Amino acid sequence: MKKSLLLLILAIIFLSGCVPQTMYYWENYSHTLYNYKKDPGDEALAKHKNCIENIISKSNSWNKKVPPGVYCEYGYYLIMEGNIEGGLEYLDLEVNEYPESQKFVQTLKDQLLMEKENFDE
Repeated sequence: MKKSLLLLILAIIFLSGCVPQTMYYWENYSHTLYNYKKDPGDEALAKHKNCIENIISKSNSWNKKVPPGVYCEYGYYLIMEGNIEGGLEYLDLEVNEYPESQKFVQTLKDQLLMEKENFDE
């Protein structure tokens, strides 16, 4: 009985080491995004933006990759708030981290800058 219990405990310890580690840190991204899409107000956007900021800072401090699209989304929000320079920096970070996003990000940059120019006129 003691041997089987000991083997069971050892097996649990051994197998728990095989749990795959996640490559990205997501915090509660899906929850805050859902709340923002469900009720697109300033408060929900602020919470979602705060979540994205936490993802970026914690990912970097924990040596994890920032999830795909997070830099891009944060850059988009910054540009929409009028912080064009900061937003473009985050869009460039997205391309540096995920080169396959270059076409999408360039299209987004072109559209956002064109919209801002038309709005400012």
